[in-house]
Amino acid sequence: MTTAIAGATATSVDDIPFNPHKRDYKKAGIIVAFCVIPVTLLVVFTYWPFIQMCGYSFYKMKYIGTPRFIGMKNYIDIFTRPELLATLKLSLYYMAGALIQVALALYLATVLAFHVRGGSFFKGAMFFPYLINGIAVGFIFKFFYTRGYVLDTVLQWCGFTQDTLPYWLRDQSINNWSLVASSIWRYLGSTLILFIGAIMSIDSSLYEAAEIDGANKWQQFKHIILPGIQTILC
Repeated sequence: MTTAIAGATATSVDDIPFNPHKRDYKKAGIIVAFCVIPVTLLVVFTYWPFIQMCGYSFYKMKYIGTPRFIGMKNYIDIFTRPELLATLKLSLYYMAGALIQVALALYLATVLAFHVRGGSFFKGAMFFPYLINGIAVGFIFKFFYTRGYVLDTVLQWCGFTQDTLPYWLRDQSINNWSLVASSIWRYLGSTLILFIGAIMSIDSSLYEAAEIDGANKWQQFKHIILPGIQTILC
């Protein structure tokens, strides 16, 4: 009887499956500890100021005196006063520039993520403008767009005459696009590096299987790269 019970006990213990993924509380604690500082900085310097600004939007702010609560009046003024609505429309230029920047960065990242001759040089050259101080970038493009300077000289080499070229920063029909182009030039590198990192994290065996199945580069981009970097794009 005792032997039978001991055998049953041994059998039941042996039948318990071994869990190779035992929770490592020490590792989880280290991960949480490392995340505390960046998450705190993100909340303090990004989300909390954003919440505060949303609250201020319901007040009439004064340099002297106490702010006065006015409800939705600020929002109504933005969409009903033409002079305020015109300034809001300027953001559409930069929205279009952001779409161009993402599309261009995605194309270049798709090319540079694989073995390309001189790829490291191009990655560094494209990322370098992101490291330049904003004031320096302003001076660079001030002389770049000045009448008769860099851009006008290059266009004259291409056959244009200076009389037919616009004033890139003075002409109101084109100056916003000039500023958008300078913004794309500066921030393209950071977006490019993010896309390259995401593309390189995709398992290379997927590309090999796609080539064996006869998929071309566009099909690989559509069905492998885009789903693989969806979290970065969104």
